[in-house]
Amino acid sequence: MQELLVGLGFLGIIVFLIVSVIGALILWLLARTVGKISNAGFLNSWMVILTSSAAVSLALKVIGLSILSNGLTMAILTYGAILAAAYITFGKLIWKSTWMQSFKANLVWILLTVAGIAYMLSKMPSTMA
Repeated sequence: MQELLVGLGFLGIIVFLIVSVIGALILWLLARTVGKISNAGFLNSWMVILTSSAAVSLALKVIGLSILSNGLTMAILTYGAILAAAYITFGKLIWKSTWMQSFKANLVWILLTVAGIAYMLSKMPSTMA
């Protein structure tokens, strides 16, 4: 049983790295085109993804399930606010850009992520009878 858990953990890390590389490619393109950030490269865009993901995970761990106590809509909006704060802040720091450049570069990414989460949650079966 322990080998299965270790294998699943390893598989989860591999999947996360693959998805984060794809995300970094998308964010790099957005930073260059939409944000007009000249020093945005693949590696520092990947660093934005990794640090922001860690910060969002930590924030959600601290908040816990209490985020759901105000309803699903409020939970999605709270998640979006945490996501925006992390991506825009780390984008500014890592790319050495202005707040507005980081905002422009990350806005599409944040909106797509929040819309995807909202869509997936809307497809979950309701537990209310």
